[in-house]
Amino acid sequence: MTFTASISCPACGAALGEATAHVRSLSCPHCSNWIYLGSNGWESAGLFEHAIDAPSMLRLGKRGQFEDRQFHVAGRLRMSYQDGFWDEWWLEFDDGLHQWLEEDDGVYRLHSHMEQVIPPGQFDTAQVGGTVTIATADWFVTERVDARVAGVEGSLPMAITPGESVVCVDAINNGIKVSFESAARDVQMYQGRVIRGKEIEWT
Repeated sequence: MTFTASISCPACGAALGEATAHVRSLSCPHCSNWIYLGSNGWESAGLFEHAIDAPSMLRLGKRGQFEDRQFHVAGRLRMSYQDGFWDEWWLEFDDGLHQWLEEDDGVYRLHSHMEQVIPPGQFDTAQVGGTVTIATADWFVTERVDARVAGVEGSLPMAITPGESVVCVDAINNGIKVSFESAARDVQMYQGRVIRGKEIEWT
């Protein structure tokens, strides 16, 4: 879906500018209310704090290049959990693709979405040392984090709401490591790789 002038913020009524087709939640640039695409169309989740500032080479709107691909930083999601927090940056590439860049204590992981269909119920009970089954493959669970959405800014590809709970599960199968995230009533599967900050060229 692409925003047009005929779509208005449900909180203040202001017309929204254009956004890429995958956007499902964003901050209204006029009233700062966080809005999301719900079952009844665009809905307001109220004023939602921006992601808390922390030292980072990334910031909203910044442009860069990774390998031979140009991108800009479209959004940020801050996740909090018992031992602290981490940030997930939403990168929109000029070739029409998009990826998450996770930032945690100076370590960066670039995540690519995988198309597998995942039964959501498995992640409510997934525990370290157990398995989750995707199709006929069993993935051994190496880590589970129960987190919540603590801050947002920009635009995001899911209809996330303030304080929403997120289950994050890391698993491995035949040497392949993947991450699962259950958020916004949806479960997504990603394969990530660690990258060094100097591999990104800023423009």
